[in-house]
Amino acid sequence: MKFVFEPDLAHQKAAIDAVVDLFAGQQERQSLFTIAPGQIAGELEYNEKLLGYANRFDLLPEQVLANLHAVQERNALPLSPELEVKGDKRSGEGDYGMDFTVEMETGTGKTYVYLRTIFELNRRYGFTKFVIVVPSVAIREGVKKTIQQTRDHFRQLYDGVPFESFVYDSSDLSRIIDFASSSSIRVMIATVQSLGSKAAVFQQAREQTRDIPGVEWVKSTRPILIVDEPQSTGRTADSAGRKIMRAMEPLATIGYSATHEFAFHPIYRLDAFDAHDRGLVKSIEVDGARIQDAENSPYVRLLEVEVRKGQLPRARIEIARQQAGSVSRRSVWVGDNDVLSDTHISGGRTIYNDYRIGIIQKMGRSAGTMQLMVPGHGVETLAVGESWGDVDQASLARAMIRQTIEHHFDKELRNGPLGIKTLSLFFVEAVKDYRLYDEQGNASPGPLAIAFEEEYAKLAALPKYQTLFSKVPANAATAHGGYFSQDKNGRFTEPSLNEAGELSNARSREEAERTFDLIMKDKEKLLDEAEPLRFLFSHSALREGWDNPNVFQICSLREMSSETRRRQSIGRGLRLCVDKHGQRRRDEGLNVLTVVAQESFSEYAEGLQREMEKELKVKLGLVTEDLFAGLTYPMPGGEVGTLKVRDSRAIFEGLLKAGLIEDNGKAKEELRTALATNTVPLPDDLPEEARKLVRERLTRITRKLPVRDARAKGQVKFNLAVLEGHDFQQLWKRISRKTTYRLKFDDAALVARCANALADMPRPGEARVTFELADMLIGREGVTGEKRSTSAPQRLVTAKLDLPDLLGELQNRTELPRKVIAEILVQSGRLEDATINPSAFVDAAAAIIQAGKRLMMTDGIVYKPLDDWWAQDLFREEEEVPLDRMVQVAHAPLDHIVTDSNIEAAIAQALDISGAIKVFAKLPQGFKVTTPLGTYNPDWAIVREYEDREDVYLVSESKGDLNTLREAEKAQIACGKAHFAALEVPFVTATNLDGILSQV
Repeated sequence: MKFVFEPDLAHQKAAIDAVVDLFAGQQERQSLFTIAPGQIAGELEYNEKLLGYANRFDLLPEQVLANLHAVQERNALPLSPELEVKGDKRSGEGDYGMDFTVEMETGTGKTYVYLRTIFELNRRYGFTKFVIVVPSVAIREGVKKTIQQTRDHFRQLYDGVPFESFVYDSSDLSRIIDFASSSSIRVMIATVQSLGSKAAVFQQAREQTRDIPGVEWVKSTRPILIVDEPQSTGRTADSAGRKIMRAMEPLATIGYSATHEFAFHPIYRLDAFDAHDRGLVKSIEVDGARIQDAENSPYVRLLEVEVRKGQLPRARIEIARQQAGSVSRRSVWVGDNDVLSDTHISGGRTIYNDYRIGIIQKMGRSAGTMQLMVPGHGVETLAVGESWGDVDQASLARAMIRQTIEHHFDKELRNGPLGIKTLSLFFVEAVKDYRLYDEQGNASPGPLAIAFEEEYAKLAALPKYQTLFSKVPANAATAHGGYFSQDKNGRFTEPSLNEAGELSNARSREEAERTFDLIMKDKEKLLDEAEPLRFLFSHSALREGWDNPNVFQICSLREMSSETRRRQSIGRGLRLCVDKHGQRRRDEGLNVLTVVAQESFSEYAEGLQREMEKELKVKLGLVTEDLFAGLTYPMPGGEVGTLKVRDSRAIFEGLLKAGLIEDNGKAKEELRTALATNTVPLPDDLPEEARKLVRERLTRITRKLPVRDARAKGQVKFNLAVLEGHDFQQLWKRISRKTTYRLKFDDAALVARCANALADMPRPGEARVTFELADMLIGREGVTGEKRSTSAPQRLVTAKLDLPDLLGELQNRTELPRKVIAEILVQSGRLEDATINPSAFVDAAAAIIQAGKRLMMTDGIVYKPLDDWWAQDLFREEEEVPLDRMVQVAHAPLDHIVTDSNIEAAIAQALDISGAIKVFAKLPQGFKVTTPLGTYNPDWAIVREYEDREDVYLVSESKGDLNTLREAEKAQIACGKAHFAALEVPFVTATNLDGILSQV
């Protein structure tokens, strides 16, 4: 099959026009020059001389600047103040003039755009000499492949205009002579390394080029330079790449990328947010792994190494730390010789006994190592990102592979009837994970290949997928393949890279080129249903330069420690899919890329947002001056309007002046209120359709604001008539005395109670992974995940370790004697469960024993009054209290009750209007009764009036449902009752006023 290219896509035509219109006013003609060394040109016969053809350019700088302003205005970009810019070399930009920037998101047809721009520039102005500079062999091969794919397409569009391209090869310099001497379109494609290295043949005089350096030939043609991914080609002022590009003295340089480092005269922008908003790329969903009950091993992960001046190196590690009542993963700083079982590191977990930190070393900006002294294993050296004692990675990888295959089969059921082949891509850490070789070079499947084939066979046998294999039986072995560098014998190899991440030697380059050629040739073949290959495994070869429109699943079987891997990985599958006829399909809901990740969807979203902010040099979630520039909206008559930079800045100024945003662009709560009431100030001349889009974008930004009530606040003041009155003074005198308590309980009763509770405890969970599927919403307001579904859990294998000291762990947590704990465990009959998940067992047992201990304490608790009282100044006036928490009252020491629930609000209103209540108070937070379960703060203190006897002073606890109280709540209430009994003050619990009155 052949890809069908669409000639009328609006975003691509706009990007092409942005470049072509820079040269408006240029006449269509070429310049001729003589190709010969200057010192002998006059001695050569005419027929020995060679004519060359160059791009001719006659426009004055002020004409180009006017054209540039027109293009920038049209595309809603800030206007460049001048054409020739003297840059600050310390910033890396240097000087620039005829340098222009086109920003296009991955998957939107960047290569097609600049190739077609070549034809348009030739048609309009007669330009014929172009050099495409790329940062890597992978991208070079991608460009070469696209030229092959589009040859017929461009031949039809441009009436068969002659066009030739070639890849610069230092062993065949004759192509440079043809480049210079041909009068038709010539395109040279070269990696920046091949042109700009110190030993580059391109800059040397050679016999093949008539003793003239190749760079001089190219310079004579005044080429237009097209730079693919300029941030990776060295466009800083003093880099080798920048120098060689300047040495070619191009007529103009146009950089194309999704992530520019330096934006030289921006002329077109289609960033990631625009591409997602317009549906020009696949939407993304993330199926993130959530691992549970896996803390039964001494887990340690090295997160970073830090060295400060005058201090020893230290390491930040993630560790399974004992928190209040549970174990969770937390990061802590450690130094040389620290013991991990220490309280300040792991919370005193005995599972880390004898684990000690060894030598910590810093190695580069973000790299480093740490020695971990492991009992029974010796010294383990961890690099940043590596871990010890985690869940078995092979087990987690298998679960992720299974999840990916399941998504793949589900998509095949949907895509097959539409004539769309489904592909999935796995990124792995190393070749050996997928393919193994013995000493004789014989290949065998690696662990990931074995796991894939086993999981594929299991899922393919399910009834719901049988229709997929009705014509061709399921064959796991032919369904997957590896896209790695290969040696001459076809064996997969690891490429040798230098410090810059480039292929470091001739052998690596040869192997990589062989592989890229194979991959690019297979690009269309992969889309043929007759080709059984559907699952691709790779690591570095597909890092950049390769993608396929029908990749619907990407599974990252490697750590996402690098802050560029998420965006780089998903870029391989962002293009809209094609059917068997090569036609791009835009059916609603069809173009969704599923990413199966090792991290949760929320962590993935946070990481992706960090990467996008770093690469795009933006801070998401802020209202910026150019936030609305480029927004397109429908106009009457079918035309499309575009918000200009000045429109966007007017909107920004209006929001700032109205106090709806802060100076740095952060949205205020007032903006959300203004949006809800449709009172956002917008320029009067802004069309309604544009207003709608602006409000929608602002609404998405305010979604991330913390939810709180934005209404006016109120004050709580003293009601002195009540506070200083006789009734309240008598009430306070009765209830404000403090107490102490003593406990009495029987060990045998405690053992029996805890053992019975432990016997009824659910079985500790085994380590498992659950995948949570969420839609990734990508916009200038940030990257957020909206969870859609959860998979069934899959069991994970964990390291088999010796049982920790159960008695020691439980003694540390419960403060009970070892003998008592041992009796509880034996009587419970649950000791065997400790071998399943020691950590979970200890957590559950400690919680149960603590609860039993507290309940036993409260059963026999006795309070005794002290000669100490709470001060009346616990009652205080308050400022800035939300109105929806305030209930105005007349019979309390404060003029408003600040409530925590609707139940409290209803009781406050009822108490205030009841004829049976003389005065009442909501007891302040500082009024706390001490109990074995911590402090306890009752709700109400009340003076009730009776006709036939003295006033009754009582304390009340108000609850929504007295039948659903937790054991701890019941125990605290019992302690409160015992405390007030010692003061001879009635204590009642109720859900409303009738309940309070009926109990006294």
